[in-house]
Amino acid sequence: MKSVLITPEGIQKNLKNIKPLDAICEYIWNGFDAEATEIKITLHENGLGIINMITVEDNGIGIDYDELKYKFQPFNDSKKADLSAKTNHSLPHGRKGIGRLTFFAFAQNARWETIYEKGGKRYKYFIAMNKDSLNQYDDNGEKPPEQVYDIGTGTKVIFTQLESLDKKEIITRIKEEFFWFLELNEENGFSIIVDNDRIDYADYIIKKENIAPPVECKQEYEIRFVQWKVKLGNEYSRIYYIGSDNNEKYKETTKLNKQADHFFHSVFIKSSYFDKFCFKQSEIEGQGNFFPDKSDDEYKLVMRGINDFLLKYRREYLKTASDKYIAQLVDENVYPEFDTASVIGAYQKKELDNLVGTLYAAQPKIFTNLNVDNKKITLQLLKLIMDNGNKYELFNILQNIVDLDEDEMKELSDILQYTTLNNITRTIKFLCDRQKVIQALKEVVYTKPFDAYEVAHVQKLVENHYWIFGEQYNLISSAEPDFELALKGLILKTAGVEEDVDIDHIDKNKEMDLYMIRQDRQGKVTENVVVELKRPKIPLGEKHISQIKRYMRVIKSDTRFNAGNVKWTFYLVGNKFDSTGYIEDEIESHMNYGEQHLIHCQDKGLTKIYAFKWSEIFEDYSRRHDFLMERLKLEEKLWLETHSSADDAVNSVIDNSAIMPEPVIPKRQN
Repeated sequence: MKSVLITPEGIQKNLKNIKPLDAICEYIWNGFDAEATEIKITLHENGLGIINMITVEDNGIGIDYDELKYKFQPFNDSKKADLSAKTNHSLPHGRKGIGRLTFFAFAQNARWETIYEKGGKRYKYFIAMNKDSLNQYDDNGEKPPEQVYDIGTGTKVIFTQLESLDKKEIITRIKEEFFWFLELNEENGFSIIVDNDRIDYADYIIKKENIAPPVECKQEYEIRFVQWKVKLGNEYSRIYYIGSDNNEKYKETTKLNKQADHFFHSVFIKSSYFDKFCFKQSEIEGQGNFFPDKSDDEYKLVMRGINDFLLKYRREYLKTASDKYIAQLVDENVYPEFDTASVIGAYQKKELDNLVGTLYAAQPKIFTNLNVDNKKITLQLLKLIMDNGNKYELFNILQNIVDLDEDEMKELSDILQYTTLNNITRTIKFLCDRQKVIQALKEVVYTKPFDAYEVAHVQKLVENHYWIFGEQYNLISSAEPDFELALKGLILKTAGVEEDVDIDHIDKNKEMDLYMIRQDRQGKVTENVVVELKRPKIPLGEKHISQIKRYMRVIKSDTRFNAGNVKWTFYLVGNKFDSTGYIEDEIESHMNYGEQHLIHCQDKGLTKIYAFKWSEIFEDYSRRHDFLMERLKLEEKLWLETHSSADDAVNSVIDNSAIMPEPVIPKRQN
């Protein structure tokens, strides 16, 4: 038996934090350090399905017997680690000379069976260690190595008497450790195989894209960018320089290692230009001007192209990420609350969303470095500043809560200045476009020569601008959906799944004009809204109320429409009521509920029907918007603008800035 130069106390101090899955990864790294291109891991199971032995086999160069004393006897002293640090390479990986002992974290015994080549001949021998005596190892039973024939070099490590291990967890940990390394060595064919299945890390990739070098470059380059879903283990986001032989020459961090933004990425650049490139100052000294270095104009040019690509890509990525982050803040009850049932509240939230999204995209650490209470305070202050338009206060706040350098502050200043001006312009346009919609709708429903139709004109306009009935609704379906289509949309919106539905009712094929829902912060439906629109020249009467009540009966027949204490609200809208006085009588008989326009109420107030004239809807809109129009001094021509036909009126506003999101479920195609 040979002794390792370490005391038990030293082992305990250096290895106490080693975890079983990390230890397994160390033996894979050892294989790649030994110039292997393939690592095979076999998880042996007993009759009970429990992993009772693990083998890690590589096709590397093996362990030279004459170097054994330098590899196994010294402890906490690794030439591999020193070499890696000096050359800025991914290999050799090393672990301060202790990687070979980490098996103690998951196994009682470890046995190395290695084949190496020397002097044109190949030799085989073994090394064995036990967890209870880590400062000793069995050196091939004190026998010299045995010469072998027709066998490739490499090392197999066999671990026995294991701790409890799970195959799925082992595979996941290996992927987490090596995905970037396998991508780096993709053209070298590097692979890790677990029980005959090759490790596939495609699900860790968000995007892979080739970067075109600047056209001014004199050399040829293959540049590959990868954005990852997860952090690269202990690796930073880096640029890897690869020579014409596909081997890594050097690596360095990119300029975008900002942990707060979760923009995990790698850039792989291959060119013969790097074959003899001097990456470090120590390499340049004494070389004269024979080989290129970082002062070379060619290098500066290609790096500028890469950095410009990364900055642009990150900006676009963070804009998308900011939307998700805002939704997360809302779900966590950190975001300021707004009365989104009103146009003012809905628009205030939209503007704060835009401000927070802009700041997050420019500098995520403004928010992500804060605890919950500080996030609430910061967001409330941003809301206040947004309302007051005082950017000076904003910069004072930012400088106090996060460390921004001069360039970062300038970037924020430029963005916010543009955003403020853009918001003013967009706000005015938004309100003008809403007024244009109201004007067009008035013409459609009031101009008799237009002879407007229900579907082609009234419904087409309203389904694109359903804010007329409330800011807080999501449109599930439009264009006369039947009830099965409406239910399909409800399930998709609330459960996130699309499925075929079948309603057992004689009137299931009746068609509503619009179907909307209102959801609370947790996504639960609190109100279903059905809107029935009538052609302008058709007066509303008893038969139209009966039509809506048939809708109610279909809805009551299917429990999926009636989960929990959910309100059902029906709006019947037309130009006027008929001469029978039926609707007026119904409104008067429901006056005791204290609600205007109410004509039916049941289920303890959970189901209600309202009848509206368009004139009443326009009057309500005016009450909610007139003070804004007055403050903004919108031009009178908005109210005077006319159109030549119903088609002209509808088409003029069908897709202006006031348009709402499209329905969740479009109408079935016949």
